[in-house]
Amino acid sequence: MLSNDFLRDIRFRSFFMNGDLVCEFLVLFFRMSIAGWVSLTVSDGASRFTVLDSEPGLLKLSEISDDFAYPIKSLNGLDGFLGLEILAVYEYRVKSVDDGCVGVYLDFGGRGLSVIESDECLSVVEGMMEYLDGEISLYKIEV
Repeated sequence: MLSNDFLRDIRFRSFFMNGDLVCEFLVLFFRMSIAGWVSLTVSDGASRFTVLDSEPGLLKLSEISDDFAYPIKSLNGLDGFLGLEILAVYEYRVKSVDDGCVGVYLDFGGRGLSVIESDECLSVVEGMMEYLDGEISLYKIEV
């Protein structure tokens, strides 16, 4: 689904409550050249990649009239990864813990993106995270 496919676009869903930002990155969406749109969530100790039937349409906060708003925006800060091939996908896992996934690393060869979960929200970091305590390691997954 992602491995050996080329990244074309990145979007994200945020979460606002009563107009206040609760979570900037709740879900990430990747448009791949072969697989199409794929969503990524990391929660409850697991990563989930799902192929979508349709494009996650861009939606501004101002277009939502609910106290619970989930707008979708383009993630423009990572344009340097667009057009690159994902060579491998890894999970950051807590050693000796079932359901211990705390994030995902997308390897583009020589560079990559980390998506890390903390308090039910995601953060996106260029490069590989280094956990100095040795309790979290990378494990290659097939996606």
